[in-house]
Amino acid sequence: MFRKILSIRGASAPYAEGEHRIEQVRYSWQKLKEETGVTTSDIQNRMFDFGVHYWTSHEPWLVPEPFTIEPTESYSKQELDEFIAITEQIVKEAYENPELVKTAPHKSTIHHVDHAYLDDPEKWAITWRSYKKKYNGYFEKKELKE
Repeated sequence: MFRKILSIRGASAPYAEGEHRIEQVRYSWQKLKEETGVTTSDIQNRMFDFGVHYWTSHEPWLVPEPFTIEPTESYSKQELDEFIAITEQIVKEAYENPELVKTAPHKSTIHHVDHAYLDDPEKWAITWRSYKKKYNGYFEKKELKE
């Protein structure tokens, strides 16, 4: 899988270049971003259209435009090959039609999540109880007006 990912245009593995990896690899789409303007977050959103999960990285990002593939024993070789094929397709789209990737997802009920809530502590509610208190009655059953 490591070699297949690195054979995709725009992908790299910044640390220990040329060395064998034991387990996890933090890949980078930095070159892809420089050449197309497509970011790892754009790729993540496009992956939703294919119904697969895409993991970027833990915060803070130490690798520019990171992505991490963490396959477990439960994935078959066929599933991993499918993931790689989807990644190749999205990268091809990034070079041929970057706006298709940048405006994704296109097949989701919510096309773009407003991340402003994540950056505003005034809107945070860490527990269900605090959420109900903060958004008083939002989830209470309401009587229909006639």
